[in-house]
Amino acid sequence: MKIYFKNRCLQLLKPDADFNGQITVPESAQELEQILRDFEKRSRLSELALSSPDYKQLKRDIKSLFTIVEAAGGFVRNEKGEILFIFRRGKWDLPKGKIERRGEGRRTRDEGRRTREEERKMKIEHRKAEAVREVKEETGIGEVKVIRKMKPTYHVFHEKGVRMLKKSYWFEMTAPKDQKLVPQLEEDIRFVRWFLPEDLGIVLKNTFGSLREMVEENLHRLP
Repeated sequence: MKIYFKNRCLQLLKPDADFNGQITVPESAQELEQILRDFEKRSRLSELALSSPDYKQLKRDIKSLFTIVEAAGGFVRNEKGEILFIFRRGKWDLPKGKIERRGEGRRTRDEGRRTREEERKMKIEHRKAEAVREVKEETGIGEVKVIRKMKPTYHVFHEKGVRMLKKSYWFEMTAPKDQKLVPQLEEDIRFVRWFLPEDLGIVLKNTFGSLREMVEENLHRLP
């Protein structure tokens, strides 16, 4: 698991993970919190790796230090292999937005009988629908097809003095190029543009660390 603080990365490693560098093993939740504070202050430290014999507990402990928000978005390509980007608040970005909650009224008897697997599938379908909605709203395209679920990304920001961790769920999509692109101005989006892989230098120099890594990992994958 990688958590990005702009372009700086905090990695959580499993006990058997390979890592070429120093690994810190927190001995308590209190020590973990102090490590996180120190990392936030030490802006010259570009990367920090943490590990624990209990990896799942380490993830729970680190998440407890944030207020979690969830978003969903799309890595959209057309028939020419171009990738769809938006330009928002001075950065190139992929279309994404906050996930709206599903209706949470009283459960019916059938809903109460859902298995964990059924609940998991419903959550994925909801995130997928939210990703498609955000892509359409932010870029103006009307036709898009989801190909697969991708790995989520994590990044930190602060809102009114509160430390926030945004988990973004990503879906690879395809869309025909011959659609009108309309930036959603009310969301501070100024441009929407298709980029060929060989022209992405300008984008990767001015985007977020979490997105840069995801794009580079999936750039030449066949849809």
